[in-house]
Amino acid sequence: MANSGRSRRRNIHPSSPLGAFESSSEAGLKSIEDRLNKSKEAERLQQSRCSHCRKNGGDTLRTCSRCKAARYCDQTCQLADFKARHKRDCANFAHPPTTSAFLITPVLGERFPQQPVFAHAHEDGVGCWVSIAGRIDCDLQVLTEMVSPAGHGEKSFENRQYQIMESSSEDGRDLIGKYKAAAHSLLTLSVLVQNRRKEKGPILVFASRTQVVSYPSTFSAIMSGTAQGDNIVKYTRERIEYAAAGVAIDPWDKTPRLEVAYVNGEEVKHQKPSQLPPAVKDAKDGIIALNHGEYVILHLQFRVGDGDRISKDWEGLSLCETIRIPYAVWDGAALPASLLSSLPLAQTPTPTSADGLGKALRAGFNQRAVRAHYADFIERGEEAYIRAHFGDARADMVRSGERMMEMMGEMLLGQVAQAGGTDVLVQRLRDMGMGDIADKIGARGR
Repeated sequence: MANSGRSRRRNIHPSSPLGAFESSSEAGLKSIEDRLNKSKEAERLQQSRCSHCRKNGGDTLRTCSRCKAARYCDQTCQLADFKARHKRDCANFAHPPTTSAFLITPVLGERFPQQPVFAHAHEDGVGCWVSIAGRIDCDLQVLTEMVSPAGHGEKSFENRQYQIMESSSEDGRDLIGKYKAAAHSLLTLSVLVQNRRKEKGPILVFASRTQVVSYPSTFSAIMSGTAQGDNIVKYTRERIEYAAAGVAIDPWDKTPRLEVAYVNGEEVKHQKPSQLPPAVKDAKDGIIALNHGEYVILHLQFRVGDGDRISKDWEGLSLCETIRIPYAVWDGAALPASLLSSLPLAQTPTPTSADGLGKALRAGFNQRAVRAHYADFIERGEEAYIRAHFGDARADMVRSGERMMEMMGEMLLGQVAQAGGTDVLVQRLRDMGMGDIADKIGARGR
């Protein structure tokens, strides 16, 4: 059977669409592997170079226990750097902890950082960096997709498809339309939170309570894309209306659309609860315990788009003035649920509990940084952006993949038309809120 498969591949003409797709896919996958290797090499180089004298010390360097970013040959270098600049840099969260999962400067040979920082703040020894975790085409994500499809395996993908098929039959056919689940409306953020408190006690991060808050001028734009069950609240402060979008709720799983991606640089495996690190107190709600110096990388989704005028990452980011990340000072014993009433939210900045344990880290979005990062797409289009940020091989892979999808779509639509099912398909798409696709199919069928 293996020889038969190789024989079929040899019979594919290189200039055919399938041949071009196979060739570009191989090159594209190689570029992805190369990029991952570059990230790991960048992490290794940062971890092996003294932050003071810049000499390469290999694996023998001592690490600052507070920030996990600075490294030193010995105590002499550490004390000298501490007096010169590190005391200030460490307290001001000048640099995130060193990890290949969150590189905020370009790696060798690349123009743009893999995790551009769009928001950054610190207060009372707790800090955060906020980046994007979206798609290569910069489309806002949809509710029908998982938060991070690549990280959950084929089984989870099949389960998701089964959920959608079950809910889209008979009486539940309009579920996708009711929740606007097919609209490109979800902004996916990558958020690194670190505990550097002087008291050296632990904190609990409550990821599912995170909110992005609109500007007064973008209140209506965020509210225009809302649907049933959305975790969005309206509130007024000094007679000015704001919208606070909480982490989106999945209409099938009924859980927050979030992922605990990394804890202290180690990837978190979601398949088995027994594999979760002790710091993860609740993976579904994103409740994480961080001791002094520890950090977590979260992927969080917020409904800010409408799938039409606001359907790209930079368009969603442009609506957001701030992000608020709730956490609580923890004694290591209190149940997380007992601290919820102490957490301040955008609409209730003064919590019902006055014990002072609950806090909210507030970071403003840097819209100039957003525009600079997406300038290639805004000014010259998708392909120019992908080539500039991911390289020619990835751009060719995306382009040939789109062509293959178009061909397959045309073939399937032809079969539907021959069977006389075009009108039924168009109506079902409209029922699910996919009117733009329905219009295209209907136009082809005429």
